[in-house]
Amino acid sequence: MKNRILKYILILVFGIFSGNLVHAQDYQSEATYLKLVKEYQLNKDGSFDFNYSKQFKLNSYYAINRLYGETFIIYNPKYQDLKINEAYTIMADGKKVVTPENAFNEVLPRYAANAPAFNHLREMVVTHTGLERNAIINLDYTIHSSKDFLPDFFGKEILTESAPVNEMIFRIKVPADKTLQFKTLNIRTSPEITDENGLKVYTWTFKNLQARSHDRLRPANNFFLPGIIFSTAKDLHRVYDKFIDNKSFYYISNKAMTAIVDDMLAKEKDQMKIILDLQKLVVSDINYWHVPLEMTAYKCRKAVEVWNTNGGTALEKTMLLTTMLIKAGIRAVPVAVIPDKFYDPAIGCLETFDNFLIQVNPKKQEQIYISALQLNDHNLKYDLSGMTLLTLDPAIESLKTYKCEPSENKIVFECDLNIESTNKISGEATIKLSGNSNPYINLFKNDKKAENFISSVKVIDFDIKKLKMDYSKIDYTIEINDPFEKHDNYYFLNIPQIKEGSGSWYLPLLTENRSANIEIPFTINESYEYSFVIPKGFSVVNPVNKVEITNDLGSVYLEIKKNKDKLKIIRKIVLNNKIIDLNKYDDFKELIKAWKNKKYRQLIVKE
Repeated sequence: MKNRILKYILILVFGIFSGNLVHAQDYQSEATYLKLVKEYQLNKDGSFDFNYSKQFKLNSYYAINRLYGETFIIYNPKYQDLKINEAYTIMADGKKVVTPENAFNEVLPRYAANAPAFNHLREMVVTHTGLERNAIINLDYTIHSSKDFLPDFFGKEILTESAPVNEMIFRIKVPADKTLQFKTLNIRTSPEITDENGLKVYTWTFKNLQARSHDRLRPANNFFLPGIIFSTAKDLHRVYDKFIDNKSFYYISNKAMTAIVDDMLAKEKDQMKIILDLQKLVVSDINYWHVPLEMTAYKCRKAVEVWNTNGGTALEKTMLLTTMLIKAGIRAVPVAVIPDKFYDPAIGCLETFDNFLIQVNPKKQEQIYISALQLNDHNLKYDLSGMTLLTLDPAIESLKTYKCEPSENKIVFECDLNIESTNKISGEATIKLSGNSNPYINLFKNDKKAENFISSVKVIDFDIKKLKMDYSKIDYTIEINDPFEKHDNYYFLNIPQIKEGSGSWYLPLLTENRSANIEIPFTINESYEYSFVIPKGFSVVNPVNKVEITNDLGSVYLEIKKNKDKLKIIRKIVLNNKIIDLNKYDDFKELIKAWKNKKYRQLIVKE
C-alpha cells in the first residue's frame, strides 16, 4: 500500500514538473485565438458599447486545467451593464456544448475585496464547459457604458494576448460628426475607414500576432508591445479639464488631519523631516486599494473620504498626501507619470497614466518627487528618465509637463585592506554614491543606515563627509572577522560589495534566447578598487589578468594586479540603457557574464 502511494506521488510530481517544463519551453502553443474581435461603438448620447468575441482553440491539457478554463470579465455596475450574447464550446468531434446558466457566476474582483468604497464592482466568471484538446471556446459579450463612465470617449488597447492570435479585428465606430484621434504603436498597420449607417468605422485587421512574451525582466508598462491609443476628444487638455474638475483637487482637510499636521509642526521645524513623516503616515497607515483608475470611472474621492475610510486607490492616496503637505505649508502638487511613448497632447487618453507621484518643493532643499504608495530611499526624479510628468492642478490654464533628465547613477568603492590573519581583515574604505544609487532619504532620516551599505563587513566607524540629494560620500573603518572559507591549504574570500548597486538586482539565469526586451532596475556606472596587503607565509593564487569588454550597451573592466606583498582587484561596469533592446541581448549577456565571473569577485590565497 505504501509503495502504491509513493508511486502515485512520484507520478504526480513528475507530471507537474513535466507540465511546467513544457509550459516554460513552449508556452505559446498551449492555445490559439483563431479569431478575436474587439469593437467599440460611441453612441450619439455619449454612451458607448464594447463588444468582445473570441474563437479560442485549446491545444493542451495544461491550457484546459490551469490557464484558460475560465474567462473573467470585470465591470462597474454603477455605470456599466454586461450582456452575454453567446457562450458555447465546439468539441473536437464537432459537437456543440452550450454553456449552462450555472457556469456564469458574479464575484467581487480580488483587488476590491478589502476596499469597501469599491465593493460594488463585479467580476463575471464564465466557466467554460465541454473542454478537451482541440476544443474551441466561443464567447461573445457586450458591455454598455453610460456617458458618465469616462470624461470622454478614449482607450488604450494592447493588441497581443497570452496566446498567439491568428486573426484579430479591432474596430471603432463613432458618429459621423466626430473625429477619431488615434496612434498605433510598434506595429505598421493602418485602419480601413468606411461609413456605416451614419457612423464612421475604423477597422484594423491583424494577422498572426505572436503571444505576449513571458520572459523574465521584460519591461513593466507594455510600451514596447503593439497597441492603439484613441480618443474623440479634441486633445488631451479637454479630457484633462474634465478629469480634474473634481472637489478632490482642492485639498480640503478635516479636524483629525489638521490636528496631526499641527502636532507635527509643533514638534518639528525642518520641512524635509515633516515631508518624510507625512509620507510615512500615508504609506504605512492608510491602506492601498489596487483598483485601476479605469474601474473608478476616472473619479477620485476627496482626501477626507480617503482618511475616514482608511484606504484609497493610487490617485486617492496621492491626493491625501498632497493635501496634508499643503496643510503643513509645504508646496506640493500631484503629477501623473506617462511613458514618453504614450504621451501625445493631441490624443485625449487618460489610460496612458502609468503612475502618480508628488512633486514637493521644500524651502531649504531642492525639489523632490515622492510616492504615496511606498517609502523611497532616494529622490524619485532619478527614476523618471523616459517619462513625461503631467501636473494635476485645476488652477492652471494649459497642460504643464516636466521632463527629468537622465541621471548618472554612480557608485565608487575604494578600500585598503590588511589581512592580519586568517581570522581577521581590517582596513579603510570610501564610498561615493550619486543618482538613484544614493540613498539620501535613508541617510537623512537615520545616518546609522550607512553601517549597512557594505556587504560582509563589520563597520567600526564611519564619517559622512557629504550628504546631498544627488551625491554622498562616506568614509569607513571596517573589519571582516572569520573572512575566509578554507579548503585544504587554500583560503577563499568573497570580496565586499555595495548593496545599493547592481548587486541588489535580481538577475536570473540569462537564457540562450528571448522574445522580449529586458528592463534593468536602473542604469549604472559602478566601480570597485580593492587593495590587499598579503601577510608573510601566504601566497596569492589569483592569476594576474585583465578583461576589457566594450559594446553598444556599455563596458566591463576587470583586472587583477600583483606587486610584492600587495594585490589589487579592479572591477568596473557601465550600463547606459535601462531598456535592453532584443537585438542587443547578446551584448548584454556578454557584459553580465563577465561581471558575474566569480574569478574576479574572490580573493584566493594559499598558506
